[in-house]
Amino acid sequence: MRCGGIQDDRVWLECVYGAQQPMRSRLALPPAPEFQQRLVPPASAGGTSAAIRSAASPPAKPVPRRKPGFFESLVSDVPPFAQSRMRSYSQERNGAFVVTLENGQEWRQTDVEGGIVTWTRKPSAYLVTIRQGSFGSYTLHTDNTPRSYRVERVR
Repeated sequence: MRCGGIQDDRVWLECVYGAQQPMRSRLALPPAPEFQQRLVPPASAGGTSAAIRSAASPPAKPVPRRKPGFFESLVSDVPPFAQSRMRSYSQERNGAFVVTLENGQEWRQTDVEGGIVTWTRKPSAYLVTIRQGSFGSYTLHTDNTPRSYRVERVR
């Protein structure tokens, strides 16, 4: 119910997955990814019985994210580090882009030689996926192109 106000179908589904965290903890299942949990709006004062149950139980400790190994990142489909709609984007003087996601994360392109983006739609039209690569690197990919860009987290 708390995710009902979200208009974007994909973001709504991610929110629903994050809202199931209290039951996942209760069943001793692995936690939902952090980006899904952050999409869930806070419970209202008159919340549902599920919200009351989850408030009564202690919050689950987040499981530390295991970094993929070098070969794992090359040969397997590593789950996304973050996935969110864009809130804004801008270009720096050197041509690198800076992207702010709806989940609050900010990412800067590190490999300008890898290409300059030509985003023309409003930021919320782009679904951004961040994946962790080898040697602590990250790549950014939008749903409108197969191209990936190396990025670093700003905040």
